[in-house]
Amino acid sequence: MASDHERDQLAAQLMTLPVNELVDVLRRVLPQYTEEGNGLRTSLVLATATEYEDEPDGIDVTLVAWPDRDYYDGGLGPDQGLWEDGDCGKCGTEVSSNAKRAFCPVCGSGCGLT
Repeated sequence: MASDHERDQLAAQLMTLPVNELVDVLRRVLPQYTEEGNGLRTSLVLATATEYEDEPDGIDVTLVAWPDRDYYDGGLGPDQGLWEDGDCGKCGTEVSSNAKRAFCPVCGSGCGLT
């Protein structure tokens, strides 16, 4: 088990990364915590939550899709924040990404975002 100090060091390193690199690191970690059993599949995912000042009860939660590194020749796609949006064509999950070509964090299908 890691100590508080070791976790603090890791957190400090992660905070220095731009968003597209942080997403790539978490793409390598979060799916490892998927659990399956009794007809259920539960996955850890990264999401954005947007709150609207004019709508106190209005919060939009969108899952972050992993950039298609093969499409971007091993790269992470353009670093333009998580502004590419769309729905997974297979499972219908609403996703966002920094890249127009990405993978759904729920079902793994390719997503074309705009």
